[in-house]
Amino acid sequence: MKKIQAEKNLPELIYDSVVNAIVEGLLKPGERVTQESLAERLDVSRLPVSQAMQRLRDDGFLSAVGRRGLMVSVLDENFVAQLYEFRCGIDLVSAGLAAQRVDAGARKRGKDIIDEGRAAGKARDLPALIDADMRFHGFIYELAGNTFILDSMEAHWNHVRRVMSDILIVEKNQQQIWEEHAAILDAVLASDVRTAETLARQHVETASKWLQQEIKDSREPLKRSGSAII
Repeated sequence: MKKIQAEKNLPELIYDSVVNAIVEGLLKPGERVTQESLAERLDVSRLPVSQAMQRLRDDGFLSAVGRRGLMVSVLDENFVAQLYEFRCGIDLVSAGLAAQRVDAGARKRGKDIIDEGRAAGKARDLPALIDADMRFHGFIYELAGNTFILDSMEAHWNHVRRVMSDILIVEKNQQQIWEEHAAILDAVLASDVRTAETLARQHVETASKWLQQEIKDSREPLKRSGSAII
């Protein structure tokens, strides 16, 4: 994590820095987090760290461990299922509206994002991959032209970023995801509402099923051995 220099709204800056570290895998699921360690890594005092950690816990990025400790929350199947159920509705509607309201500049903007995502995949640059993925979906939400969609997604944006990092870190998923993005974009640019909606729904459902299965598979060895599961 980068050290923070600015003093303005320091708890917010600390919050963003920790979320980014979780998304990028610098802080691992189940890893213990303390005020002292974060204050040292970010070169800030403990008070704003304490404020940021409380919000991180409230928002589900940190979880209690032991009597007073905190750790990076571990994703579970129920959380992933609910997040993607929410996204499925939003993305389906957004793709359909985008296909109806596509503007003249959408082709270049969309193609540029697709190219950047594919380039990030070839470079194996996970932060750039996550950024491109989120910009693609943000682009579709903007084309939809509905402020309630944008506001709803903004409230859950960091959780979406986190689950996407778990999917995009696997190389075999990267090509498939950008092929799906390209197909959604083609349907939107063609003003094909039904196809855009169908592809958007399938895109979200595929990601949800894959990640839930990965979580389940990662826990099976622990269940068979009788070990405690965090």
